[in-house]
Amino acid sequence: MASSPVVDLFAATRRDALRLAGLAALATLSACGPVQAAPRKIKWGRDTCEFCHMTFADRRFAAEVWDPETNRAHVYDDFGCAVLASTEDGTADRDEVPFWVTDDGAPEVWLDARTAHYRNDAVTPMGYAHSAGASSAHRMDFRAAVAAIRDKAACEHHA
Repeated sequence: MASSPVVDLFAATRRDALRLAGLAALATLSACGPVQAAPRKIKWGRDTCEFCHMTFADRRFAAEVWDPETNRAHVYDDFGCAVLASTEDGTADRDEVPFWVTDDGAPEVWLDARTAHYRNDAVTPMGYAHSAGASSAHRMDFRAAVAAIRDKAACEHHA
């Protein structure tokens, strides 16, 4: 029994539609390359710190830590919050995990937190007192700043 021209037209149209959908899916997947580790845009006055849950208000002290499991940056309103959160999940001590801080003198600039220098007398959102920058007041390296923040948190927790 011969098929009718209407059925053949429907079959061809459906086949073509499926082919186009498949090609569109492939094009979309190929357009999505690997996710680049980079600080994400913070919505100032709206986003909240992922550690203390305060709203971001002061750009000078923000920090972000890349999560290699989810391929996204976690955002923190204070370098101290970032240190404590990344200490809890083990990423603070993993040099291969990207970690960024804003420059307190030029807050639109993100610095590599692991190579940045810090001062320990800043009035920061959560009172951890450490900020990154390029001035001569920024004398501490990353490891010293992290150790100081961990020590402060340990003392406050036991007090």
